[in-house]
Amino acid sequence: MDASSSPAPLTFWSHFREFMAIFAPLAISLIAIASMHHYAEHKAKQVTQGDSEILNVDLGRRTITSDIANVVSDLMFLAERTGQEKYLDRTEKSRRNIATEYLVFASNKRIYDHIRLLNTDGREVIRINYTGSQSHEIPKKELQDKSQRYYFRDALNTRKGEVYMSPLDLNIEAGEIEQPIKPMIRFASPVFDDQGEKQGVLFLNYLGDNLIQRFKQVAINISDHIHLINNDGYWISCPNPEQEWGFMFNNQQMFRTTYPEAWKKINSSDMGQFVTEQGMFTYTTVYPLQIAKFSAIKSINQDIIVEKTELNPDISDYYWKIISHVQPAALGALPSNFLRKNLLLYSTLLLLLGIISLYLAHARLRHRQAVAQNEYEKRFRNALEEIQLTAVTLNSNANIVFCNDFLLRLTGWQRKEVLGHDWIELFVPESQRQETREIMQTDEPALTPNIRQADMLTRSGKQLLISWNLTRSWNQQGRLTSITAIGEDITERYRAQEDLRKLSRAVEQSPSVVMIVNRKGGIEYVNPKFCQITGYRTDEVIGKNPSILKSGETSAEEYGNLWNTLLRGSIWRGELHNKKKNGELFWEAAAISPVRDQSGEITHFLAVKEDITERKRLEREVKKHNRELAKTHALAVVGRMANMIAHDLRNPLSSIKMTLQILGKQKQPHWHENNRELCQIALEQVRYMEDMLADLLTYSRPDTLKPEWLTIDKLLDTAIGLVQKKIDEYGVELSTCYQPGLPTLHADATKLRQVFSNLIVNAVQSTEKQPTADRHVSVHTRLLLAEDGPRIQIEIHDNGIGIDVAQHENLFEPFFTTRAKGSGLGLAIVKRIVERHQGSVRLKKGENGGTCAVIILPTNGVQAKENRPASTTTDNSKNIYPVTAQPGNS
Repeated sequence: MDASSSPAPLTFWSHFREFMAIFAPLAISLIAIASMHHYAEHKAKQVTQGDSEILNVDLGRRTITSDIANVVSDLMFLAERTGQEKYLDRTEKSRRNIATEYLVFASNKRIYDHIRLLNTDGREVIRINYTGSQSHEIPKKELQDKSQRYYFRDALNTRKGEVYMSPLDLNIEAGEIEQPIKPMIRFASPVFDDQGEKQGVLFLNYLGDNLIQRFKQVAINISDHIHLINNDGYWISCPNPEQEWGFMFNNQQMFRTTYPEAWKKINSSDMGQFVTEQGMFTYTTVYPLQIAKFSAIKSINQDIIVEKTELNPDISDYYWKIISHVQPAALGALPSNFLRKNLLLYSTLLLLLGIISLYLAHARLRHRQAVAQNEYEKRFRNALEEIQLTAVTLNSNANIVFCNDFLLRLTGWQRKEVLGHDWIELFVPESQRQETREIMQTDEPALTPNIRQADMLTRSGKQLLISWNLTRSWNQQGRLTSITAIGEDITERYRAQEDLRKLSRAVEQSPSVVMIVNRKGGIEYVNPKFCQITGYRTDEVIGKNPSILKSGETSAEEYGNLWNTLLRGSIWRGELHNKKKNGELFWEAAAISPVRDQSGEITHFLAVKEDITERKRLEREVKKHNRELAKTHALAVVGRMANMIAHDLRNPLSSIKMTLQILGKQKQPHWHENNRELCQIALEQVRYMEDMLADLLTYSRPDTLKPEWLTIDKLLDTAIGLVQKKIDEYGVELSTCYQPGLPTLHADATKLRQVFSNLIVNAVQSTEKQPTADRHVSVHTRLLLAEDGPRIQIEIHDNGIGIDVAQHENLFEPFFTTRAKGSGLGLAIVKRIVERHQGSVRLKKGENGGTCAVIILPTNGVQAKENRPASTTTDNSKNIYPVTAQPGNS
């Protein structure tokens, strides 16, 4: 606190300084409030205007999207209707029927300049013109050959269900732009008959002016500053008609060159809004070809949900930009308008603040003078009192005038050794002496702090940290006369604080999770690593129980052991399987220890944990790899042995088989009938052994796949034909249900026939305990849609005795069989073939008893070197979804 030897009288300048000390901050605050007021009004208007611009621009985009989708819908409808007309290319009646429908359609729609049907040679078959408000058919003799036109060649190459769309430009007749100008877009789609043969191409010449006028109508609120720009930066529609269609009239006026910096930002993203010195730009992007493609897909199959994916390069190069450009003068509130509206208010407030500041300045000066007088009277009296703090008084030359006993005991000096001596030379470290002298010599009170921390030397040279509270005394001329300082030794406290700060930083930056929990189970602290791993914010877990991390994977017994260990005062170490905020499970290696107070009571628990999820995953993978390696090694040994045995036995078996066949064909009159029966039985056993040897060779020496494009229903019919003799032998009724329109399959036909034959034979044999009339086997197919493409599911059902659930895991193991006869390799071979086609096979219990074999094969299981045919379909859905199948033939 500053005080003179006697209180100074109040002067005009003291009043003025005090007034300015109060008024200046208040005036600055008022100016800041006015500035914020103006800024808030400006931003509010700008945000409102920006939201309105975004809404209108998006409304224009949706209008254009809707118009294009409607045209594509009309096109697909007419193409489908045309394809349904039989003998279109052979009878005049069929042609007239379609022409009449086109004529009625054009009259009702009134948006198509031409409707034309061209055959595959490019010759017009039907042409409907719309002029004025009338539609009429062009006579047959006036129909033209369009085979050399680029749009016919492009449209003819489109596939079924696809749409050709030309750029939006002006119609040209006889090499000149038609006047008045007629914006035009040509839409086309191929026409197929019921047999899937391409009959021709249907063209709709859409009057683009309808699209532009509808675009202007929905954006009427911003019609004075909305623009429709093509991908080259030319105006298609804008408030100034003279700037439109520059690319058709060789006019170099472009939005791209008029606003080059804005065009770079607009062309770098699909939508957005930004403000520059040229005004506010709000924009969005329309991809006409993408819209046409999606609309065509939805027109073909309404059940398929088409989601927007990454644009294909061939259809993303052509786009339109819808841009709203608000001039700078129309943005926000102008400062001049704001001043005119609020000048009286803020002038009144400023005058009021001046009056209040003047009153407060006078009151504060009077109060300060009274306090100074009281301090002047008490200072010397309090300095003499015994206090447990260091106290010292220095004159203007920094010589010690007074010091208390506490300071002497703390420093080890005698009173007579310090009184009258230079404080700076005795008690201030050499490195700080110059700075201390400069502070002592400062006459300005505002430049010298009242409270400061400084080092002080003891007699032995030990350095202590003292927090000083300074009281200065000034004479009538404003010169410093003395300084009284009262200080507290904070050396140990400062060291403790530094240690605490180091510990805090170490915990905060620790790579391990640190958590502190009280005895009631409430979390009191977590470090940033906890938040990083679990996904919880600190405020979300403070006060909560650690059970929020429970995943249910750790047993209650283990948790009980944890708490018992901690409450005994011991450290618990172990692994916990916990759950993150997003539901993801993770593993932690934890060490939890109790924290005790000075009396030895447990007050908290400290947990230090490390995320070991990746380590656990790697351990599992290593174990799995070792198991698979051991299994592979064992199977390789078995395979080599089986291969050796099969080769060594085939030749003897062939000789025995040939001998038995010769004996069976010879007529031996002296042979008994039993001899012939024994010969036949021996021959059957040889064939059985040959089948087993064939399985052994197939399993031990898998052939290279020879993939080709297959139709699944034909492949299944072939497999059924191969085992028809076995089906008839068991008297089984076999039915099939194939979903129509399944995509083709890229696979090895021979291998898949072996798979289906094996499974059908197994199904047939499993019905042998059923009455002959009740033996049924059925084969079903259907389409599944998956993220990586379509898949085909084949199900083979039987009503046999079924399979024990406990044996399901072993059924596909080599040499495992539940039958009295058999090698146990059939299902192992099936699994190997299916997995080599990137598919899966499993057995499950049938809905009505028996067993169901389920095989799922991707259509591109074996990658083809050439492109897939057009019938192949793909889908980007993340999961697998079944497509409802219609009953097939049985």
